[in-house]
Amino acid sequence: MKKMIVLLCSIGFIFSSAPAADPLQDDISAHPTCEICGMDRQAYAYSRMLLEFDDKTSAGTCSIHCTAAWMAAHREKTIVRMLVGDHATEQLIAAQKALWVIGGKQAGVMSKRAKWAFHQKAAAEVFINDHGGTLGAYSDAVKAAFADMRDDIKMLQEKKRQDLTGMTDIKTHPECKYCGMDRRMYDYSRMLVEYTDGTSGGSCSIHCTAIDLAMNPGLVPRAIMVGDYRTKKLIDAQKAYWVIGGDRYGVMSIRGKWAFEEKADAEDFIREHSGKVGSFDEALQAAFEDMYEILR
Repeated sequence: MKKMIVLLCSIGFIFSSAPAADPLQDDISAHPTCEICGMDRQAYAYSRMLLEFDDKTSAGTCSIHCTAAWMAAHREKTIVRMLVGDHATEQLIAAQKALWVIGGKQAGVMSKRAKWAFHQKAAAEVFINDHGGTLGAYSDAVKAAFADMRDDIKMLQEKKRQDLTGMTDIKTHPECKYCGMDRRMYDYSRMLVEYTDGTSGGSCSIHCTAIDLAMNPGLVPRAIMVGDYRTKKLIDAQKAYWVIGGDRYGVMSIRGKWAFEEKADAEDFIREHSGKVGSFDEALQAAFEDMYEILR
């Protein structure tokens, strides 16, 4: 009997000593999409926010922009804890104790002027050195969010209008001509070749566009378009700044080949992910070279 009691006590000690699950690790599963805009919070883990209220409920947003809108619409709710994703680590930290970087060259989430939170001052200073911006407190960031709200709403509405008209190529060519992948999922790398005979081919990437060009040697391209990696809108592939290589895998290829309309965006990408700036011809040449590596 004594042995049984000792055994039960030991089991009880093991369970009581086990660390409790951290509820913050489940904030994305609890709130997978932003309460305001519906965006995927996992994709914006570095800017997401979590609000906890005195009635034991909570709300998740993608950014301080949507958090500001949510707070304005729900003044009846008392916030007992506010957390934000650390831009450097994506871990949730106390928003009101965080160091905020406001502005800089990188566009924010749902806002032209960025507002990023950091737990470590050193990480914030490294970011400012690379991308610009000014160091501030939570109060500065939320004040900036409301100050930017009107212009941001206009920007987002204009972007939506452009999306509705600028994604017509995806409606015409919903799947890649060669691999069959959903081109909407790869809007940042998709390509469209329009030929002088009136035909066109939509692909998911420069890899499949290279195949299209190789398969149609008798057709003359009238226009070759590619999705801008940052904005997703179609731009002239031959005028774009292409980033070749880097630490991000490409689409249908290990080596990335990403197009940017603005040189500054290409340079920002290289600072974060490496790679080198090249022309469309260089990116196309790299695509053919990589096919050999894939097939051999």
